[in-house]
Amino acid sequence: MVAPHDSKSFTIAEDSSVYYGGGYWNDLPQVREYIEGRSTNKPAPTRWFHHLKQVHGDQPFTKALILNCGNGWVERDLLREGIALEAVGIDISEDLLDQARKEAADSGLNARYYARDINTADLPEDGYDLVVNFAAAHHIAYIDKVFRRVAEVLPEDGVFVSVDYVGPHRNQYGYEQWEAASHLNASLPEEYRSAFSYPHLPTMLAGDPTEAIHSELILETTRRYFRLDELNPVGGGLAYLVLSHNAGLHADPEAPAQDAIIRQVLAADAAWTEDHEPMFVFFRGSPDKKVLERTAELAEWSRVEEERERRAAGNGGEYYPLSLLQELTQEIETLRLHNGHMAADLQRLGMSATDGTPPAPSLRKAAVASLDARAPKVAKALRGVRNRVRKS
Repeated sequence: MVAPHDSKSFTIAEDSSVYYGGGYWNDLPQVREYIEGRSTNKPAPTRWFHHLKQVHGDQPFTKALILNCGNGWVERDLLREGIALEAVGIDISEDLLDQARKEAADSGLNARYYARDINTADLPEDGYDLVVNFAAAHHIAYIDKVFRRVAEVLPEDGVFVSVDYVGPHRNQYGYEQWEAASHLNASLPEEYRSAFSYPHLPTMLAGDPTEAIHSELILETTRRYFRLDELNPVGGGLAYLVLSHNAGLHADPEAPAQDAIIRQVLAADAAWTEDHEPMFVFFRGSPDKKVLERTAELAEWSRVEEERERRAAGNGGEYYPLSLLQELTQEIETLRLHNGHMAADLQRLGMSATDGTPPAPSLRKAAVASLDARAPKVAKALRGVRNRVRKS
């Protein structure tokens, strides 16, 4: 399989620092407890890898493969806890792999690392009986190819375990979810409300084009190749939006007032998850080797994937038609940017002078020409916003 010639521009993040920023919902201790309890379906919080050890038995896995391992913390935990005897990590980022290698060496852990673009390169080594996807698959463009290869390398009794975001593609949330999260946020005391805004797709493509690139396909693709022994909905449909980057709650999350608000949000999230698809799930399963014999179906899945990626490569990395919320978000952002450009033009050309001195005619003429050039775009954006507001 060969990726589209220019696919790197939207299937690989150039800056690995985007993966270890702070302020997300799982930085809160109450949220970590919530995620652990719902992932493992146990009343007392249990880490997912401890749960894996319990269901697998005392015999450790011989060799674990960690997809898009980042700085290597997952395999270090597996090795320290005696869940696996050795581990292999793959990632595209050399700087993160350097961190992983150093940490493993300093700790005397049996871990090896390979720089790989998981979309195009084959998996290194063999002999795995455990493959782990921890928040990695939602960054994979060629998800059918990768999950098929995982099913091939694992033995029939091997284990594929995943903790990941499976919500809307590139965080482009639906209206019902966005409205529910907004209402929940508005119900909180003002000092504990989040300033979240709808994700602006062009900004996401510029900042990290791999973010949730095919999150909407993870469960569908998993079910193609694996028999699931567990599929536990974690949730996150409301809490992820309201609690991430919420300065008021992150400042002192264990203070009584903040703790009560966080638990209120998590209770609302659990209730929402009862009737809606979760944004985060835990699953554990084994490969279905019979599907690997269905050559015609495999060929069709490959064809669909190749065509999807080829089409997106010619469309700047965009896969689907814009929803109403996406259109509104982009038009409002376009309007904001144009207004900013206009203000800069006026200031640059002397039309925002406060001393009462009128600008020279040549400057005034240049400013008007600059504004006139942008006016049709601004007017179009305004009309689009106005028409949609009238229809809503």
